[in-house]
Amino acid sequence: MKKLVILLLVLLSPAAHAQSQNFEGFGLSIDYALNAITDKSTPGDSVISKSGIPSITADAYKAISDSWLVGVYGNYDLGTTDTSGGDPDAHNPFEFGGKVGYAITEKWMAYAKLGWSWSKYSSPGYYQWMNGPSYGIGAEYLITKNLFARVEVSQQNYKTLNWGDGSSDKVNINSYGAGLGWRF
Repeated sequence: MKKLVILLLVLLSPAAHAQSQNFEGFGLSIDYALNAITDKSTPGDSVISKSGIPSITADAYKAISDSWLVGVYGNYDLGTTDTSGGDPDAHNPFEFGGKVGYAITEKWMAYAKLGWSWSKYSSPGYYQWMNGPSYGIGAEYLITKNLFARVEVSQQNYKTLNWGDGSSDKVNINSYGAGLGWRF
């Protein structure tokens, strides 16, 4: 019985291994993304606006093997995705979800993320909250033990918004970003 308890404790104890442990812990970063928001209006056409938006990302990783990590993240855009001065507007999108990372080397990690996004969407004289799934891929590079750089490609795929006048909007935001952060 004693051996069984020891075996269970060893198997259930947290394990951090080799290169994956370099990416463990809580991280906070400042990111900058080039966003392209696509609005498919019914009736109407598609409109694409592009803008650069700074954001803040918080994440946490836990190593589950020599190379694999699992984590959670949250991201908040510090601005509105709109450069045209009119439609479309996505005010301060924020996103929460999970990540799976793979430590390629002691300094490089690739990851995939899956989450849910929210944003206040406005049209002249109207506004409504929109939400939908988000997903992306990225990579992190450890500059020092705590300082890291990140690149990421992602999409926020919002559900169709139906307006009171019978029209609708389907919104996607494609983001191409880079960031600099600190792992605690």
